[in-house]
Amino acid sequence: MPVKIGGSYVSEAAYSFAQAQVKDKEENNGVIKSLAEKFPNLKFSVGTKPFSGTGMNNVFISPKILKQMEKDPEKRMEYEALIYDIDHTDIQSNRAPGHKLKSHGFIIEDDGGLRSWGISESNEGNLRQQSKVKRSQKKNWWQELLDKLSSPDKKFNNTNELTNYLRENFNIVGAGMAKISGKFLQKCLTDEESRQKLFDNLRAAEESYANRKDEVGFQGMQVIIDEDGEMTMESSKRTVSINEDKRRRQIAAAATQGDMQAVLAILQQDLQELEDGYKQNACDAAEVEKAKKLIEQAKQQMGRLPDRAPTMAESSAMTINMLI
Repeated sequence: MPVKIGGSYVSEAAYSFAQAQVKDKEENNGVIKSLAEKFPNLKFSVGTKPFSGTGMNNVFISPKILKQMEKDPEKRMEYEALIYDIDHTDIQSNRAPGHKLKSHGFIIEDDGGLRSWGISESNEGNLRQQSKVKRSQKKNWWQELLDKLSSPDKKFNNTNELTNYLRENFNIVGAGMAKISGKFLQKCLTDEESRQKLFDNLRAAEESYANRKDEVGFQGMQVIIDEDGEMTMESSKRTVSINEDKRRRQIAAAATQGDMQAVLAILQQDLQELEDGYKQNACDAAEVEKAKKLIEQAKQQMGRLPDRAPTMAESSAMTINMLI
């Protein structure tokens, strides 16, 4: 059914959409207004685009984060505490010698990560820099962010110099996990934005590797950066486990000590494979413990079994349970 807004008729769906947009804006503006009252030295805006503010003390906040702050008191407390640290961070004193900061801002992004950007003036002209940290992994995120931002843009004479720098400063490059297009490396020598894109991509890849390297089954990662600077990440995974239900059935089917000896031999092989897998991050300690408990169970039950040849029926039952 058409709905009239002002001098126009629109669909109910369009009207509902428009209402939601106005409501979202009002809610976001309400949070922004509250933050501006609590932190008068900061200039708050909605968005996540870098280099879009002027002057100092700019703080841009993702609409998603503002929505969380509006709905969830704990999220509001979390990000207001973060903004407090931002408000008490001395940007100027962290600049490199010969670089005068003209404009600067922080961005709280959709995922809650924090980005910092700055425009500096030096004898070589204006320098635009930005960096990002994932706060959940960094106890001293603000210092790392400032260290990244305050470092003057490094110049390289050739791709060998750039490659050596990458090996020294990025673990995934030094470990041979990154394959970077030579054409893009050549472009990075003269194009600052491409060079910054390369550094940002490698930092993101290192964060991803750090978050995944301890996952059970994770075996490695390959990072590929093509001639346009676009990055893809490929990871490999390998897991080993014990078929606990099957081994329990085999233990239960063993009618003689000889049958149980055969089951124990299989369990010992399982245990060896799991212990090797544990060393290679293909399983966790709990999986190894399962095999050990099954071995103990089989040994205890074997002491109660007769030491004789199995009957035809017992042998048939055991064969079936060894196969299925």
